Parts: sequence; C-alpha cells; structure tokens
Amino acid sequence: MKYILYFTLLISAHVFAKPINNSTAFYYSAPMPLAEMTFYSRVVVQPELITEHELNWLTQRNIAVYAYLSVGESFEKNTSSLVVNPNWNSHISDLTSTYWHKHIKNSANDLKDRGFTGLFLDTLDSYQLLDTTSNKAYQQAGLISIIEDLSSSFDKHLILNRGFELLPKLKGFATDLVAEGLYSHYNPLDNSYKLTAESDQTWLIAQLNTAKNLGFNVQVIDYAKPKNRLAMAQKIIKNGYAPWITDGHLQTWGTSNITPIARRILIPYNSDIKPLIYTTVHLKLATMIEYLGYIPDYIDVAKRALPLIDPSLHAGVISWTTSDAFYTPAITNWLETNLGAVPLLVMGELPLSTTLLIKLGVEALNVLPPAPYELNYFAPWFKGEAATPPPIVKPYLLKLAPNATALINIKAADGSIVVQSAKTKYGAVVVAPWLIDTFPMEGSKWVIDPRTLLTKAMELPPILVPDTTTESGRRMLTLHIDGDGFSSIANFTGRPYSAEVIRDEIIKRYKLPLTSSIIQADIEATGLHSKASPKLERIARSIFDLPYVEIASHTYSHPYFWTALSGRKKIDEDDTDYGFHLDVPGYDTISLKKEITGSIKYIDEKLAPKNKKTVLMLWSGDATPGPKALELARDAGVLNINGGNTDANADNPSLSHISPIGRPERDLLYQIYAPILNENVFTNLWHGPYYGFKRLTETFEITEKPYRLKPYTIYYHFYSGEIPAGLDALKHNIDYVLARPNTPVHLSHFAKIAKDFYFSALAKNNDDEWLFSSKYIRTLRIPSDFDIPNIAQSEGISGVTQKGDYVHIINNIARLSFDHSQNNSKPYLASANVVIDNWQVNGAVSFKAWVPASLDLMNGRECQFTSHLGEHFKGITHGKLTHFKIPMGDFYGYLNCAGTAP
Repeated sequence: MKYILYFTLLISAHVFAKPINNSTAFYYSAPMPLAEMTFYSRVVVQPELITEHELNWLTQRNIAVYAYLSVGESFEKNTSSLVVNPNWNSHISDLTSTYWHKHIKNSANDLKDRGFTGLFLDTLDSYQLLDTTSNKAYQQAGLISIIEDLSSSFDKHLILNRGFELLPKLKGFATDLVAEGLYSHYNPLDNSYKLTAESDQTWLIAQLNTAKNLGFNVQVIDYAKPKNRLAMAQKIIKNGYAPWITDGHLQTWGTSNITPIARRILIPYNSDIKPLIYTTVHLKLATMIEYLGYIPDYIDVAKRALPLIDPSLHAGVISWTTSDAFYTPAITNWLETNLGAVPLLVMGELPLSTTLLIKLGVEALNVLPPAPYELNYFAPWFKGEAATPPPIVKPYLLKLAPNATALINIKAADGSIVVQSAKTKYGAVVVAPWLIDTFPMEGSKWVIDPRTLLTKAMELPPILVPDTTTESGRRMLTLHIDGDGFSSIANFTGRPYSAEVIRDEIIKRYKLPLTSSIIQADIEATGLHSKASPKLERIARSIFDLPYVEIASHTYSHPYFWTALSGRKKIDEDDTDYGFHLDVPGYDTISLKKEITGSIKYIDEKLAPKNKKTVLMLWSGDATPGPKALELARDAGVLNINGGNTDANADNPSLSHISPIGRPERDLLYQIYAPILNENVFTNLWHGPYYGFKRLTETFEITEKPYRLKPYTIYYHFYSGEIPAGLDALKHNIDYVLARPNTPVHLSHFAKIAKDFYFSALAKNNDDEWLFSSKYIRTLRIPSDFDIPNIAQSEGISGVTQKGDYVHIINNIARLSFDHSQNNSKPYLASANVVIDNWQVNGAVSFKAWVPASLDLMNGRECQFTSHLGEHFKGITHGKLTHFKIPMGDFYGYLNCAGTAP
C-alpha cells in the first residue's frame, strides 16, 4: 500500500506539469538553436539545413520535427511548371500533373525516412495566381489529393499554411493551420516590413476563426524587430491564436509567449592558423565566459562561413588573435557589417579597418611617439592579477577616437598619450601585451580582469547561470581513477599490486561514488603482463563489482599524443620519451577502434558484472582527442572526459590556469575536460615529492573563491597506491572534502551536466519571469545583481540556498519568479548532500544517498519525511532552518508538511 501511495504521488507530480507554450517554432537557418528549441514541443525546419545529429538530438528529447515542403511551387523549373511567381522568382506547379504528384510523394518519403515527424505544407494558395486558362477546380482537386496522400503517410501530422478555401474538405487530414501577416507582413521584393491594413486583419481573423471552428489548431506568424516581438505575440494571444514572431525569411530565432535570452558569444578562429584547443581565447577567456552563463560559440572560418548574427541568440562577438594573418577581408567585413547588432570585443592583434577601430574607440597615430613608454592610466575596475604592468616594448600606437572612453593608456617620452584599450557603445578593444602576462617561474597571469572585461568593457548583462559545480546547494564531489599503475608493485608489506592498495585503502574505505578505469593491454592475457593477467583481471572485476563504482576505459594501449592522432600536430617518435603508446608486443600502429571501441568491448565482456556496462572513456596522454575519437566514443554509447589544464595553486592562483568546461567538435561532439588535473601534475610527473598531491586542496580553494568554478574533483592514477606518501596524499584530499559540505556524485553525472551546459537555454515571459530548460543541469546560480526567487510563485524548483546564490531545479523546464508580492512561507530545500530525483512538498520525494543523507529545509518546522517502508524522519529546527538526517541508500517516500499547501 505504501508503495502504491508513493507512486501515485510521483505520477501526480508529473501529470500536472504545464507546457511552456502551445506555439510551434519555425527556423529556416543553420545550425539549429537546439537549446532554445527545447522550450517547444514542435519545430519546423528546412530539411536541407538540419543535420542527422541535430534531428536525432531533438527526437531523443521528444521534440517533434516537421519538415518544410512546398506543395504548390518549386525554385527549379520542371515539366509541371506553369508560370513564374514574381514575388519569389519561383515556378508555380500544375497540381494535376502526374509528375508533380510523384515528385511530392518521393520528397515526402525521403523526409519520412530521415525521421521527420510531420510536414509543414507551404504555397497552398499559389494556384490562385494562375490565369483563367487554368481550371481552378481541377487545381484544387489535385491539391486535395496531394494533401490526402501526405496525411496518410504522416498519420495526419501536417501543418497547413493557409489554404482557407479548401479547409472544409481538408478537415481530418491535418491538425494545424498557420497564417502569416495578421498585424505585419514581409515584402520580399524590397525586403521591407509593413503593417497589415485593418480590413485585411478583419478578413484574416474571420478565416482563422473558421479554421478553429473546423477543429484546426491555429497559429499566426508575424514579423517585428526583436525588442518588439513579445508585445506583438501578446496581441496575437489575446485574439486566441498561438504566436511566432520572427523575420521575413524565418532565419532568426523568434518569440512566442516567451522571449529567448541570448547566451552565445560568437568567436571566430582559423584552425589552419591554430587549432581551437591551442587558442588563447579558448584556453584562458572561455572559463569566465562560461562562469557568467554565456556559451562560447566557436566559428572555424577555415571550415564554415561566418554566420548571420541573430541578437535573439547571440549576445556578442569576441575576436582574439595573436596572428596578423587572421583578419581576412571576409572576417573584417563581417565585423564591420555587424557593428551595433551585438557588442564586439577585439583583443590582441587588430584588423586593418579604420572604420571598425574608430567605432571601438581607437585610431592610428599619425606621428610615432618616442620611447620609452610608461603606464599612465589603468581603469581601476579593469586591473587584473598581475601586480606590475607588462614590459612595454613595441606598443600599438593608437589615440582615443571620438565618443570613446580610455581604459588603458601609456605615456611616451615626449609626454604624448598612447591608448592601449578603449570602449564605446559598440564594444571594446584591448591590444597586446595588456591581456595575459607570462612569468618564467610562475606561469601566466591576467593583466586585465577577465570578468570586468566581459561585464563592464563589453557590457554583457547579468543572467541566470546554468551551474556545473553544484548539486542541491552543495559543491559536487567526483572521484575518478586513470588505469595507469594498475599492475605496479606497491611498496607495502606483501608486495601487493597498486590496484589492490587503492581498492582496499581508498575505494572500499570511503565507499564514495567513484569512476574506475583500466588500460586493456596492461591487464589482458595477450598484453604486457600475460602471466599476471588472471590475477589482474580478478582485481579489476573486484573493483568494478563494488556497488559505488562505475566503469570506464582508459584505452587499449594508452596513446600519449592524441593531438598527433588527430592530425593537429606532427610529432617525431625520436623526440618522445616513451614512444606513442605502451610498448605492446605486435601493436605498432595505433587503431582508434581498438583503443576505444575494442577496449570498451573487452571490459564489458571480460570484466564488468552483468548489471553494469562501461559508461565513460577517460582520455590518456595529452588527452586531446580529435573528432573521430570523440565520434567512436559516442557511437559506443559512452561519455568522455579528461584533459584541460586546471592546475592553479597557491604559487600562482591565476584564473588563467583554470580551463573551461569543455571543447566542441563537429556534429555536436564535445570533449569534457577533467574539472581539476591529477597527481601527476602535483608531483613533478610522478618524480616527487610524492606528497605533492596534498596541494590539491589549494586548487580547491582557488576554484571556490572568489568564484566557484569547479566541483571538488579528486582525479588520480592507480600508481598513487605505490608508496605511502602518495596514498596519504589521497586520504588527505578526500578527508579535506568530507569535512566540508559536498554532494558526492559519479563522474558520469558530472559529465552529463557539463555537456548539457552547451545545450541549456534561458528565456523570459511577459510577466518578467525567467524560464530555464535543461535535461541534466539541476542548479542555477543567481548573480548578485538578482534578488532571491520566490519559491511559492515559481515552478519546477525545490528550493534555494540560504544565501540565495543557488537555485535547485527539479524539472526539465523551470519557471522562476522574483516577485515577492506574495508571502514566501512555503517549505523548501536549502541544501542537501544528495541528488534529488523527485521533490514535492506534501508529495513524492526520492533521492540516492551515497553517505548518510543530510537535508536542510527552510520553513520546514512542521515537515517530516516518510519512506515507502513507513519510516518517519523528523528534523531539528534552528530558526527558520530545519535539519534532517536520513540513512544512506535509496530513499523513496514523501514529504509531509502539515498545514502547508503543496
């Protein structure tokens, strides 16, 4: 009975979830704004512009994808073409033509085979442009026949664009109708937008109401500039229709009853000059871009055209290069053309464009001021980590342009002023060497402040931040082991293998969620240790069998140079210390399939228990996999992680030593970086001191304050079990974290969250409420500029931390209200050390507790948790905070708060 009650409550929590809107989104450009599309249950696209991976991504998230199909016209002349439509320079087709019927049917079958859910049928009224020599009744009959056939093929999943005259005969063959131009319309001849005459509005409203009475779902597409779209959408909603407001070509992301929050920062680079993974903008600045909630959108100009800038999707453009060969005429023209569309930040080398530079606040000096130079002015809010200015040897010789503000300038020997950084209403410019300074013994430091560079110089507005560091209000803890040293003999009594020491002294002792991997050639029978293989495989099985351990591969032979395998860099084997991989007998040439697909198959078939499979690929060596390696991992059904360069310590606590979340490749592929590097870095490549990994706690502190940039991550190798100092360092780090608030999770949990950062979306509705969409992210960070959300008036959230800095998300789509006109006395979660699966006050609650559960509720004095077994757990209250302790394990039950509305 208790089980039935729990599941009844669980089902009710989901049944009454409300959709964000009823609109269908239309987008006729590429690439697809997948994240923003998750606010909609249905999207219409041009089929030639969506890739197989994008289509699959949307389908996997239960988003119906409809393909555009022109039924009455073609841009290519064919045997069924009758006349030219002068408005679009297209050919109107004979709807009675056998050729045309066959063409439409074949096109529809191709679209169905590709996986489209339905069709958006356009140009239904084109036959009305034919002269009187064409029999209108015959044309209508042909059109009806086409639509009936399409309806059968797609199970009535059709959206009609107008076709008002035929609607009574099409009832039951399509579900929806769309009409354009209720309040504004687009003229393709002069690329203009015009208001629709009142008489035309009246006529169209009558047609739309007729369609509604016939049972069609009706939507209106109208046109407006981004800032005016939400108001127009509300006007359409008041008339009873679903809205979509966009541009005349439907090539920018539109507005329905919600307005998108632009998060993408366009960053052009040229992989022929320098691969993304080696660019400074990716290695240094992307971390802060992501911390602020924005998404670096890298555009490789060597492989694709520069995109149309869409202020609904794009929040800004950053161009940072160290190469004077980067600025081709195409890039410079693109930057010039889009001045004023979104903020522009130009850094490092400058483009040869007087117009562009003047708009950003600088222009070239006509006279060369004499050296030496000294710092004259540095905006206080702009100063970074470096205590002294960089050496000024060959500065850019610039002066301040009109209507600009200087951020950095220097003084020449003759007293003249030379500008090095400036800002205007269009953006900002910063030249070298005022960006990153590198010190021989210390590493690099920011000369300027990367945060104020983005927030004050570039003026990116504060937004809610999808967070990858925190779960249920507490900093996440992940642990993972690379397979190196698994077979090493440890310096302990009995000469155990290092893997045995790690298993018994770390994994079994702490019983925390952990990801463990092996190198196939290190332990298999035909590998490096064939005689010891039976025992090594037994040890691996004993580790993988533990309930808190998830399984990963660390490849077949541990390739050291993935950058060479991907073709990014040529490496001569004579210049390496250990060759290209472990010296496996008979294995001379690296096979990506053997390293990835083969090693996963070996683990799943030989080592994994029946109830587990490999879930992660932990990259080896330089951990810079190319697209083919990432593709193989995805095809094998595993996530991937490792790489990055987060190694900041007390000697140089610089943000320039903290990597971003991950790196994109083609076809929606991402490499997720290890949040923090392993003991190899802290121990001089395992040459000692072996206790050096204790300094990991310094990195924990640097990545916590002033900005929480990374979860607690304890990433190590089995060789840490070789000697007591290495083992003690591991214990020291784990004990350090366990003495502080944390939420332990598997590395795969973090990897899903990390990747989903790039596929999450924000929007706002007409009530100025924020909306958030994500499949895996369950935390939003609230900037200090924001108030604390009102839990009682929000949906899809379980609570917020006492400081008001982290909001806990429980649904794939959440709505946050910052309106405090109503009292917020509803009980809510302040923080917990568990991952919440379900949460409802006076309803179902479930979570997994790897350690004894600790939950803090605000306004929870009258609350108690009841498990599905009937166990009751009451809390201890101090002020407004009530603390609950629940035994470790899986909790299924409900939260009862007497006298409180759900």
